[in-house]
Amino acid sequence: MSIDNTAKRMQEDPDEQQSFLLAESVVTGSPSSFIERQERDGQRQLVNSDRLPTEIIGAAQAEFEALGFTFGEPDPDDPLFRPATLPEGWKREGSDHDMWSYVVDPIGRRRAGVFYKAAFYDRRAHMDLVSLGWYITCAVEYDAGPIIFDDEWASRKAVAAEMQAIRDGHLAEAAKFRGFAANESRSEDNRRHCAEIAQRKETDATKYEAALSELAAV
Repeated sequence: MSIDNTAKRMQEDPDEQQSFLLAESVVTGSPSSFIERQERDGQRQLVNSDRLPTEIIGAAQAEFEALGFTFGEPDPDDPLFRPATLPEGWKREGSDHDMWSYVVDPIGRRRAGVFYKAAFYDRRAHMDLVSLGWYITCAVEYDAGPIIFDDEWASRKAVAAEMQAIRDGHLAEAAKFRGFAANESRSEDNRRHCAEIAQRKETDATKYEAALSELAAV
């Protein structure tokens, strides 16, 4: 399946843009539904294509290639994307957010995030690798599912080290904001807000303590 270059299509045929917006407005009462449909279609097209975004943020292309990704040249008709093959057993999958898709490995872990905004007026795309720290954070703090271990990326030793680092970071942030909350030169509202942040950081740190205890018990 190809990815529709909505920006190019609309630029080349302004009458189509106006007719679509008018039709959607008449049918739904809001032209925004047309944009939402473009974004849903864009995610579906991306997931079912052999393309990935040309722009990589955070990571380097070499990091993707080290995992087994291969990349072609940007599509001359749509340089936002380029042909890409995935490591063996990996696949593209959508999410409940129309602008975010993922590349998952053979055991179901999200290893790369792919952002694609298909709306013709602000069309853009990029991708990044999911770090082990973020994978753990999603599992521990956002209930994204259990951590799935392996011997290469998410070994028990590596996961424990990341958990300890994240916990210590939360505790350091909590101590900093406790200090702000105790500073009488600050306004009462600011001190209360700082105390709330400190409490959240301490609560998050507790989650990692529990996770570390579970990991040690196995």
